[in-house]
Amino acid sequence: MKRLRWLLVLGVLALGVGAGAVAFTVYDQYWRSLPPISNLLAYDPPVATRVYADDGQLSGEFFFEKRYLTAIDKIPTVVRDAFVAAEDSEFYEHPGIDVRGILRAFMANVQAGTVVQGGSTITQQVVKQLLLTPERSYRRKLREIMLSVKLERELTKDEILYLYLNQIYLGDGNYGVGAAARAYFGKSTAELDLAEAALLAGLPKAPSRYSPTRNPEGALTRQRYVLRRMLEEGFVTTGAYRGAIRSGLNVLAKVRSRAKVGSYYTEYVRRYLVDRFGERATYYKGFRVHTGMNLKMQTYAEAAVRRGIEQLDLDLGYLGPISHLTPHEIDERLEAQTDRDDLLNMEEGIAYDALVTDVTDKTITVTLGPHASEVDVTSLKWHEEVEKSDRQFTVGDVVETTPVIDENGATLLALTQTPQVEAALIAIDAPSGHVRAMVGGYDFARSQFNRATQAYRQPGSAFKPLVYAAALDNGYTPASVLLDAPIQFVDNDEIWRPQNYSRQFYGPTTLRRALEKSRNVVTVRVVQDLGVAPVADYVSRFGFKRKIGRNLSVGLGTSEVTLLELTSAYSVLANAGRKVEPMFITRIEDSAGNLLDEYKGNNTEIMPAQTAYLITSMLEGVVQNGTGRNVKSLNRPTAGKTGTTNDQRDAWFMGYTPDVLAGVWVGYDDQRTLGASGTGGKVAAPIWLDFMKQATADTSVSDFVMPNGILCVHVDPQTGLRARHDNVDAYLECFRRGTEPRTFTPIWKYDPVLGTETLVTDETADPVNVRDGEPLAPKIGRHIFQ
Repeated sequence: MKRLRWLLVLGVLALGVGAGAVAFTVYDQYWRSLPPISNLLAYDPPVATRVYADDGQLSGEFFFEKRYLTAIDKIPTVVRDAFVAAEDSEFYEHPGIDVRGILRAFMANVQAGTVVQGGSTITQQVVKQLLLTPERSYRRKLREIMLSVKLERELTKDEILYLYLNQIYLGDGNYGVGAAARAYFGKSTAELDLAEAALLAGLPKAPSRYSPTRNPEGALTRQRYVLRRMLEEGFVTTGAYRGAIRSGLNVLAKVRSRAKVGSYYTEYVRRYLVDRFGERATYYKGFRVHTGMNLKMQTYAEAAVRRGIEQLDLDLGYLGPISHLTPHEIDERLEAQTDRDDLLNMEEGIAYDALVTDVTDKTITVTLGPHASEVDVTSLKWHEEVEKSDRQFTVGDVVETTPVIDENGATLLALTQTPQVEAALIAIDAPSGHVRAMVGGYDFARSQFNRATQAYRQPGSAFKPLVYAAALDNGYTPASVLLDAPIQFVDNDEIWRPQNYSRQFYGPTTLRRALEKSRNVVTVRVVQDLGVAPVADYVSRFGFKRKIGRNLSVGLGTSEVTLLELTSAYSVLANAGRKVEPMFITRIEDSAGNLLDEYKGNNTEIMPAQTAYLITSMLEGVVQNGTGRNVKSLNRPTAGKTGTTNDQRDAWFMGYTPDVLAGVWVGYDDQRTLGASGTGGKVAAPIWLDFMKQATADTSVSDFVMPNGILCVHVDPQTGLRARHDNVDAYLECFRRGTEPRTFTPIWKYDPVLGTETLVTDETADPVNVRDGEPLAPKIGRHIFQ
């Protein structure tokens, strides 16, 4: 008996030693090798960098994982309760692991013969996502359990829940409740209600299967399950439960549907951030980037560019089918389209490739899935580049079409094409330098090349105001008269004879008239008189990155510039001679809102305020009487200038009101001609006008402010001298004080007593002939006696 008792004691000791040895082994192999919890104490997940417009609205974001870190005190109780009820109802009671849950999962795995259930608590899910690999094994499970117990000892429940609710994947590319609330409901986490919270809490189990955007029925079922669990756990009342059930997925109707506005602008910001902070930080650190973008103006700009390009594309003509199919390929195409559900409800304004299935003398039949339409092509305008022999359709042609809904609700197919011509637009607030809108092309999805900032093109006559400013600062006045007559120069043994666009010459011409009518010969004479080098040096002040050409054609805009550079140069004219560097970004903060960078912009005087005002008044004349007449219908004080390069490869319109400055460029990327009508006034000005009508719609009409030191007198447009009171062609011209003409246009006066004629060059009785410059001065450049 004693011997048996000793054997039992020895057995128990042996088991104890064995258990201790096992425990020591586990401690040595697992506990000691566990990842440090400090990794979680310094939680720093990838956070989306957000870009904001000038009014604080979100306009873009960059991310590896779309996540907005949300402090636990900003997450309402209803959201926390929903996730706890759905994922871990014992969360506030257990020490990190739920023993019953583990046993339940263990039995299920034994029965299945493999790991099919995890039985994980919220704490375990945090450990699994942030500290361990995703493998499914009992060894990893043991490490997960041990880490969970360790985590519960070092963090509070709220701290653990904070990690979970910011880390969890909630479908459609959204990580954490902050991003999901924005994506699904268009609101912050703090604004979520019960139905919305339950919808989100149902997603972690299977984000794709229960996605409200991909599987609404599954999402609704899961939402109701979460609501029922919340009711069972006592988190909500019966009344609140029923109300949320009635809401169902209607909460999704609150999502703000927003097209991607400002893609070119946002991409410009992204490139700057990558250069400034590096790519990883840009996508990882959650910067808050505040910009000068005005979302309304940006939307107006994109619409104006798109409408302008499409209208120009219609005017240029149809380029023909995009491809042709063999009879076998036709059969395959038609058969493949029978199963395409997306063709049942096509979106208007979108281009779809359709098949020409019948051709007659006057019509073609285009077929796309269940839709077939007869299109009249008798009046179709073909592009001049298309050979006459190719201006026809055959069965098997693939053409671009767009759906049109008729008055009966039926879907018809209309012929369209994706334009090849491009355009760009930039709008700047001149006093601050803030870039309010930027469009770099017809479609960012098609081409990310930004024609507003990356394309160097010749500006043509849009460059002339800068040269004329140099003239005004070197002895010229708006009334200076130059001879518009044939002139020639020898350059490298070649003779150059500058020509006006009209191929005509107009004789003595004032500087104002030369700018209004964009006279090339007069501009070349100005450059010749001032000197090529001084003119090139003067216009270089405006901040062009490439060297300005040093030749007589510099005044005709032969040096290549970007639209951003030229618009910035015009901002000097609009801002009383002062240049403020264009600013896309106003300030950058870290993810916690701490200021990293703030941008004020350098304010530099480029020319006297009087010079800027005189050029502005001359550019008003361009709009009222010259090549910019197409924007006259803006019906407010407007200064502007057209630009067209050789063979109509580039078309420009640069212009501003007292409130808004904008520039537009139109052309082909491969520098093809825009055709005979492809001038700045005909293709760029309409886009500018379309944008400006919307951009200035809510602003009051005001005049350009006249600075001190300006004097206005009536002048004779033929001579540039003071006009007499009976001169019906006289107009009011402005001058820098002291440069106004002192003599009058000479006339011969007959003395009946002596019977002789005398040349008179003065006029003593004309008290209204001189006016000091003041804000209420008469409009400049109009024929006031007519």
